[in-house]
Amino acid sequence: MTKKSITLEVDPSIMEKNMRIISEDPIEEEFNKLLSAVDPHPYKVVKPRPGFCVKTFTKPEGKKVFVNVCLTEAIPCPRDISNEELMQILNSEDPSSYRVPMSIGEGRTEADKSGAPASVYDVAINPDFFSKIEKDDLFQTFFLTVVFEGLQDKYQFEIDMQKFTILKHRKSMGTLQTHRVQIRDVKQYTEATKPLIEEIPKTQAVVSKPPEIAYRLRREPPTGEIEYLLAEFKIPSSVELKDLNLEIGEDRLVLDSKGLYGIVDFFLPCNVDQDIIDAQLNRNKDLLSVKMPVIQ
Repeated sequence: MTKKSITLEVDPSIMEKNMRIISEDPIEEEFNKLLSAVDPHPYKVVKPRPGFCVKTFTKPEGKKVFVNVCLTEAIPCPRDISNEELMQILNSEDPSSYRVPMSIGEGRTEADKSGAPASVYDVAINPDFFSKIEKDDLFQTFFLTVVFEGLQDKYQFEIDMQKFTILKHRKSMGTLQTHRVQIRDVKQYTEATKPLIEEIPKTQAVVSKPPEIAYRLRREPPTGEIEYLLAEFKIPSSVELKDLNLEIGEDRLVLDSKGLYGIVDFFLPCNVDQDIIDAQLNRNKDLLSVKMPVIQ
């Protein structure tokens, strides 16, 4: 999914206040299904710090891929083992007995130093484990192998694992994205039945779940061929315009308020034109309206 950040403008003409989902036809029922799913686990939103940036390539196309390895204490550190223990584990019948908690972010497109577009992914890990892979070549190679395998599994493309470079003069490519980290009970990372990668990692901190932003999604016109989707969000007066970050892909919408409220993140039931999105905030009604023309 490609995403674009939307500039929010004030429009005093928006008058609606009712934020429930309206079901008018089978397509609206599908909207309800998409928007009614509630994450059963509390989470917190974190902004990782830069670590280092790795450049690699896809196979067989040879397209550039940048991986920002970044740091946050919200992700637990794997148990500390020696090089000898790691080699024993990797040579054993069950190498998955050693797990590396990490958070793999959504892919995006950034311009490289030549101005050409390249795919970028942020991978967040614990700072203590980052210090270990910075100093130890064996753990670094092991970690990058795990990361590349995780990206391949999640996004279904192949990486040339023998052709990568850690950039010396750049800690990250583009702006690091926020990560939504689930908060669950912490367990020791020694279970032999778990995979090497713990996607959507656990955290040791006990953090209350932020309040949710109320919203609804509807189609226009209500019947016949869809012209556009309209998403409306009730924005509390305590949230300032500068705190809002709206990103829309062809089939996904994400609204972030810098951790003040829970992230609104859902897939759209049809593709929309990212180039002509209209987002307006009415501060009289505390209502954000996002008009998304549908690609026919």
